[in-house]
Amino acid sequence: MLAFAWYQFWTRPSSETLIHLLELVPFSNIGKESVLRYMAEAHICLGRVYVKLARCEGACKALKDARREFLSLGTPSDRVRAAHAALYLSDAWCYQQHAGSEVEKVVREAQEDLKDDPKGSARALMYLGEALWYRRCFDDALEILDRAKESLGKLGCRVEVVECLIYMTRSYALKGALEECLETGKELLRTARSVGANELISDGLVGLSRCYIRMKNYDDALDTLKESLSIHDKLGYPKLVAIDLELSGYAYAKKGDRLGATIAYEAAKKKYDEMEQTNQTRDSSCDCGENLRKLEQGDMELKAPYLYDR
Repeated sequence: MLAFAWYQFWTRPSSETLIHLLELVPFSNIGKESVLRYMAEAHICLGRVYVKLARCEGACKALKDARREFLSLGTPSDRVRAAHAALYLSDAWCYQQHAGSEVEKVVREAQEDLKDDPKGSARALMYLGEALWYRRCFDDALEILDRAKESLGKLGCRVEVVECLIYMTRSYALKGALEECLETGKELLRTARSVGANELISDGLVGLSRCYIRMKNYDDALDTLKESLSIHDKLGYPKLVAIDLELSGYAYAKKGDRLGATIAYEAAKKKYDEMEQTNQTRDSSCDCGENLRKLEQGDMELKAPYLYDR
């Protein structure tokens, strides 16, 4: 069942299999330690699924449970898995707008347990770069992410290279270095397409679309967002669908297409309202509502969307 849950994670994430699995495992006859280890693995998968489904509170709880369970087992290999859970937790905390200092702290703790594992150490460096990006230390983030990207590339970890490029693109964008952002975004999409996974391709499209909007290239932004929206809808990622629609609304408005902007913003607001209510989803829904009121009044000077900050 756990293998099937991971398959769902990569294709169309769902929590139902994992919730059922966690109800059954305590009653299995595989020994106390094996039960705890199996539950910890299931909690890691559940936490990562919840992140994709924009259910941050559930994600953080599941990943904290996984980390605690692995640490209680205490073997060297279990401490490594606890460190992996900590890295995933740091990622979930970024989505939840957790204190930046705590995000960085949990990553550095994980680094210590992964120092003898080349791949794990390189991945920890990548998450440290994300934490520094989250704390808006963009120059430091770029330096760390470039080191992580080089190490992961040598190890053949193309998926993680894509993840490094995602946060490098975001860092350049927020620094205002738009030419570097565009070049890194194109590299991100090329690398993602070479891996072939739709989720990674969507990450590349996300990076490029936001860069195009910052550069006021709304035609290319809309073309990129259409492909991104199609992938996110197929994968079942409600938050990313909502963001794609919100950005499309803004791009349509900038092109003078009032009807297209209204349709996109209405669909985005509905998606945000249906999701777990966090500061991010509430703020985004309010922004969409404010822009819809402006459009109704014929005012095309809309509130600019957040790019990378959320």
